[in-house]
Amino acid sequence: MKINLKIIIILFFIIGIAGKFYAQGSINLLGKLPYSGFPIHDVWGHTDSIGNDYALLCMSTLGMRVIDVTNPANPIQVGSISGGGVQPIDVKTWKNYAYVVAENVSVTGKIIDLTDPTTPVQVGTFPGGHNIWISDSGYLYLSAPGLRIFDLNPNPIVPALVYTDNSCTGHDAIINGNRLYDFSDNCGTNIYDISNPTSPSLLGTVTAPSIFHHSGWPSANENYVFICDELASPTENDITVWDISNLAAPFIVDSFADPTSFVHNMYVINNYAFVSYYRAGFRVFDITDPTNISLSAEYDTDSTASGPGYGGNFGLYTFWGTNKILASDESKGLYIFSFSEPTSVQELNLEEEVKVDVYPNPTSDKLTIEFDKKTAGQKIRIYNAVGKLMLSENINTKKVTLSVHHLPSGIYYVELYQNNSKHLQKLVITK
Repeated sequence: MKINLKIIIILFFIIGIAGKFYAQGSINLLGKLPYSGFPIHDVWGHTDSIGNDYALLCMSTLGMRVIDVTNPANPIQVGSISGGGVQPIDVKTWKNYAYVVAENVSVTGKIIDLTDPTTPVQVGTFPGGHNIWISDSGYLYLSAPGLRIFDLNPNPIVPALVYTDNSCTGHDAIINGNRLYDFSDNCGTNIYDISNPTSPSLLGTVTAPSIFHHSGWPSANENYVFICDELASPTENDITVWDISNLAAPFIVDSFADPTSFVHNMYVINNYAFVSYYRAGFRVFDITDPTNISLSAEYDTDSTASGPGYGGNFGLYTFWGTNKILASDESKGLYIFSFSEPTSVQELNLEEEVKVDVYPNPTSDKLTIEFDKKTAGQKIRIYNAVGKLMLSENINTKKVTLSVHHLPSGIYYVELYQNNSKHLQKLVITK
């Protein structure tokens, strides 16, 4: 039966009249530089010797753009370098050099001198790979195929190979202190001690055959690791959180799933995870308690793209010590954001007149949401009884039918956004 939501909604969660509380941060748009007509890939940051900040934007076969973002409200392209017919996918920096790979192992990586950001110059090459990371100590970690480590210290334009391991396929890697986190597709997440980069020592492995170990990041204390599964199906988790305090026996402690989108990469700073979530845009998760992560804020970088698939927010970079976040959108260009932490905990006890129908309720398979009219900024979020986001979708029509068959039986809360108003409705799912 249809239930018209022209009612007073008072939410009671968990026990008796205990209200549902949540910490809501905000993503603030500081500036943007539009590009279109070709797929845009990753973005990274570079700070020159006098403190100016630059975005290094990988621009498909057009190469790499150097954009001055010192004043985030007025980003200016100041330099570029040709792709030479190949697509730069990933870029990292060390000192005044940028190291660029094209994802394909058969395509040679490029070394770019950024001494003068207005005139970047290719000065060297290195073997190709899928992705790279460079430690502060000057070692380049090249992922896929396998894991290869190069020393940049003797000569940064002639990387010296010091280690090779082809036991796993490899995909992405990050360094945190003396630990290497090697996210290696279906092989698992391998964690190494790299006190001696020429001879890494395997400390432990997170193995989960159902997870495609695409990328991730450890918590600040390294007792947890967050793993992103780019290929998760609508019934699987996009992000899983693992307790690795005992590296001999990692175990899962929490997860996050959005059946309407694919997750890509993650960047953790203190108590927040900054996540590029493809068509869902840029999302920030509160990971203060890694066993109970929650969505704190989000910004849709491309409102024309929705549903599972690629496109939207590809990469992120945060300038350390500042509140300046770079985000690359595959078809829209470069965004520059800041993030504001919650100043208080808000209670979701609302009294609103809502002109929308939600039916059937209870439901077991499909849920239809029908607004009285089409307006900008319509969003639908479904939370479980403890406030965890279970489904999220932006819509641009008056009526949409969602699949909820993957959600277990229980009490849920549908959060509806329209014209900057937020409304809540209780939902019962039965099996």
